[in-house]
Amino acid sequence: MSATGKPFRLHWPLGVILGLIAALLAMPLLKSTPRAETTVGPVLSDCDGEIRELVIQYTSDSAEIVANPFRDFLTQLPKAVTVHVVCRDRAAFDDLKSRVGETACTLNPIFVDHPITSWSRDRWICLRPAGSAVAYTVLSPQGEMGADAWPERKGDEQIGDDLAAALAPHVTAVRSPLWFDGGDFVCDEETAFVTPNVRKRNMQNTVKSEEELLARLREITGRKVVLLKNAPDHHAGMYMMAVGNRTVLVGDPRLTRELLGDEAEKLPLPPGLDNSDECQARFDAVAEQCREAGYNVVRIPIAPGKDGRMFITYLNVILDQRDGKRVVFMPWIDHAQRLNEAAEQVWEKAGYEVKRVNCTDCYKFFGSLRCLVNVLKRG
Repeated sequence: MSATGKPFRLHWPLGVILGLIAALLAMPLLKSTPRAETTVGPVLSDCDGEIRELVIQYTSDSAEIVANPFRDFLTQLPKAVTVHVVCRDRAAFDDLKSRVGETACTLNPIFVDHPITSWSRDRWICLRPAGSAVAYTVLSPQGEMGADAWPERKGDEQIGDDLAAALAPHVTAVRSPLWFDGGDFVCDEETAFVTPNVRKRNMQNTVKSEEELLARLREITGRKVVLLKNAPDHHAGMYMMAVGNRTVLVGDPRLTRELLGDEAEKLPLPPGLDNSDECQARFDAVAEQCREAGYNVVRIPIAPGKDGRMFITYLNVILDQRDGKRVVFMPWIDHAQRLNEAAEQVWEKAGYEVKRVNCTDCYKFFGSLRCLVNVLKRG
């Protein structure tokens, strides 16, 4: 009806009608045309394949937090690895190089003209190429939380496009309609484990049901999806990690208390150790959900803070698989020697050579090694 209450009368020109008929006749042809999505494969595994290219972000303002972890990590990487360093300018890149020293790996600067943070993991997840394609796809979330009030986070929204522009044609960038952080995913070659926060941020916002969310996550990751229902309110890599052979390591605060006894209260954890039954139950729930998905679960000591954000964790790691062996770059925390060594033994029993990375300067800012490093390409 029109604003006057009279019915509309549509007078379509003959050309429009003929155009519609032609479009209908062409539909079978369009359906048979290969879709661009077939060039995009599944999300990278966290634990399988040799690392070829990594991405870190660096600002001189964050040097006191990230320089030492970057030094320990970058100087232990093999020659075959290229690390793309996203930074504002040559001065920032030179500052990082001076703090890190000589490396066998190649450091490749990517300069951007906007503010950034030094936390690379949450900006995107990476999807393998499929078929005859060669480009890896950087999939960014719909946006960054806090971007409206935090210029550096607003700049982080552009990192995917920055990488694609600098590394074309071997990297492309796509933005997802979903809200997520890259840290919300832990993956192996079969399964993507996804945090409850992805459900919270998307239900009745970008999707109407959990079934729709699961379908979109399966499409995005190309993996079976385990959408965790109960877990610590943090990124997945803070409390669990896939380690290959259908096995996951899951944090266990109980082991920390059993190992240290009363000394656990002296850990360098300013909020204090969370000894509550509710906290323990969340870690146990993650372990049970992994078992229900058919995975072998190994527990590892962890020290969650009472604030729910600061963790001494040995799961926020970077894993490499090359030359017939597995390597874990594991956070190491000053003044937590017994806990460090106990976690190292768990990783060794899981079949990993441990390379220590001192994360004492960054864990109090609610993240650790994996939060600072994103994997762009694996063999």
